[in-house]
Amino acid sequence: MSRVPDPATLAAMFGLAGRVALVTGGAVGMGRASAVALAAAGATVILADEEARLPRAREIAAGIEGAEAVAVDMTSEASVAALFADIGDRHGRLDILVNAVVLNHNRPTLEIDAAEWDHVQAVNLRSAFLATKGAVPLMRRAGGGRIVNMTTIGSRHPVLHGNGAYSASRAGLNQFTLNCALDFAADGITANAILPGAIITETVAADVPRSGPGTDRARMLHGYGAPEDVAGAVLLLAGPAGRYVNGQMIAVDGGFLLS
Repeated sequence: MSRVPDPATLAAMFGLAGRVALVTGGAVGMGRASAVALAAAGATVILADEEARLPRAREIAAGIEGAEAVAVDMTSEASVAALFADIGDRHGRLDILVNAVVLNHNRPTLEIDAAEWDHVQAVNLRSAFLATKGAVPLMRRAGGGRIVNMTTIGSRHPVLHGNGAYSASRAGLNQFTLNCALDFAADGITANAILPGAIITETVAADVPRSGPGTDRARMLHGYGAPEDVAGAVLLLAGPAGRYVNGQMIAVDGGFLLS
């Protein structure tokens, strides 16, 4: 005989009522899916993205009760500092940070220059550093918090040709995540990374020519994934059920790394 899930038990494990969550890169892809999932669990969600995507972020926020959208340059120390000052002034706390801003970059190493390399690192790694620096004081004020960083399975194993700059930035974020897990554990703050596999989003099309083992759909359960496939892992790490998970690299890749 099947058992009917107890709503109170599920709420105690995954409910986020009263929590404030910031999702960077919240207008598209896994950031968007994460924001929607966190809001569905009861969190007050702030979607942050670049100025050009603010209309899209506002459109998403309009469909979520209590959500808001803000424009920010995540590579700018001043812009990020202003964002967290505003969150502190208006909300007084921050419980969840999802670093989902991403620059998907696929160009052969010998064809990029130092400026292009630096830009990839700035968007994909510096942004998470700046966000974490702004978030931790607000999390301490709240008595703890959760940091969830989106990286890639390409940070663990090469999957596409021409992903050198991108994969290096994500590998750096993995290590930064581990150090945050160690440094802030005494504050009741956990830090974990989600390593998505071949997730098709608004910025990653399935039909763009690529080469490498990561293009083999047969190596992935259900083939290519969707942003919503990652949102469940975000809920686990952000909610009460994830209180004992810290410093972990969780691959959401349909079994690609295993294969």
